[in-house]
Amino acid sequence: MQKEKVLRFALLALSLVTSTAHAQEERAIIGPTSFSCGKWINTPKHTSEYFQLRYWVLGYLSGINMESGADFLRGRDADALTVWIDNYCRRNPLHAITQAATQLIEELRGH
Repeated sequence: MQKEKVLRFALLALSLVTSTAHAQEERAIIGPTSFSCGKWINTPKHTSEYFQLRYWVLGYLSGINMESGADFLRGRDADALTVWIDNYCRRNPLHAITQAATQLIEELRGH
């Protein structure tokens, strides 16, 4: 009975530490966080809405790059990065555009 209580306490403590660490990792994102990949794909190219979103994504990538230890954008082309987002969004239309950008960052970092 005592071992069971200790085990429950340890599991509870571990879950609290995990959820606290996870909460600390989450950061506020200002921008089109609810914009889906499906909407990205269906937004006509060469419209102001498309360019606003494209520039937001490129700015998001640049901001993360500035805070990163390694320069994962060095030698990269904005058009190629946009094509990567296009391809990701075609495969994952229900994902948020921020998920697409995060996956691109992970790939560029080599994770």
